[in-house]
Amino acid sequence: HIYNGTASFVSSTEVEIDSKDGKLILEGENIFINTGASTIIPNIPGINDSKKIYTSTTIMDLKELPKHLIIVGGGYIGLEFSSIYANFGSKVTVIEVGDRLAAREDKDISNNIKEILENKGISFVLNSKVKSFKEEGNEITVTYLDTLTNLETEVKGDVVLIATGRKPNTEGLNLEAAGVKTTDKGAVVVDNRLRTNIPNIWAIGDVNGGLQFTYISLDDFRIIKDNLFGEGKRTTDDRGAIPYSVFIEPSLARVGLSETEAIEKGFEIKVAKLSVAAIPRARVINEIEGVMKAVVDAKTNKILGCTLLCTEASEIINIVSTAINTGQDYTFLRDNIFTHPTMSEALNDLFSLL
Repeated sequence: HIYNGTASFVSSTEVEIDSKDGKLILEGENIFINTGASTIIPNIPGINDSKKIYTSTTIMDLKELPKHLIIVGGGYIGLEFSSIYANFGSKVTVIEVGDRLAAREDKDISNNIKEILENKGISFVLNSKVKSFKEEGNEITVTYLDTLTNLETEVKGDVVLIATGRKPNTEGLNLEAAGVKTTDKGAVVVDNRLRTNIPNIWAIGDVNGGLQFTYISLDDFRIIKDNLFGEGKRTTDDRGAIPYSVFIEPSLARVGLSETEAIEKGFEIKVAKLSVAAIPRARVINEIEGVMKAVVDAKTNKILGCTLLCTEASEIINIVSTAINTGQDYTFLRDNIFTHPTMSEALNDLFSLL
């Protein structure tokens, strides 16, 4: 049965549903919290006063293409929407408080992303903190502070996208009534079987504070299904190296450690970099922007990580992930036979550089 309404806990076995038809209390032997996450709305003057400010969810409802889209945040969501709207034909300005984009990536990768997106006409304003929003007629004015020079500047657009991160949706659930613990960021605390501190209550997906990917939610389901109806052996410890993709153009994908992370963890490493322009398939389809980068443990020859900034990166990264999770040496990908001409055969060339 599906109930459309707002749910909140009454006890560890009861949930109250508040809907247009009134209130109803449901009782269950097992309860699964699967409320996802939503955009963090920063406390910036004017942010609640304008109808021209959107989140990654509400911007989907736009009926007309904005002439100038201003994006607050240069993380993965901000970059994806900047690429989308630049391809649609909008002028796009991205304001980022940090000194580079996609700060989780190595600096050389971040710089390459910036260069590629700038070639699409996207403008980036780094080291800048948004101070206020003001709607004036058909425009919205965004005032930001350059944190290096301490100078304030204005930029005008017709739509603003807030892409400043996401938070677990736990507000209003009244978790205290059930005794369920949360972190200081509001995520539901779970063990490696996704069970909360209350044995009959579980938390699935973004709300439990893990990686916010659809495929992680799917694996959450597999773990819970196995623990309820299977052998009870699956845990989050089984996941190994988890790949992710960012759907800019060309796409960005990574699995495992970046070069920076590997060094910080004390590994002695070998690094290989291959320009996408050197890949035959990339030249055939005229998609020559980007780079492939691999990080290998110099002592064991195991692959520590791989970053791909190229067309079809979101597909190729799964091959590297499989190699890592099955314990292959980097020579496995160096010497594997791939079909030609494909983007995946570039793994031969990339790992031959080590």
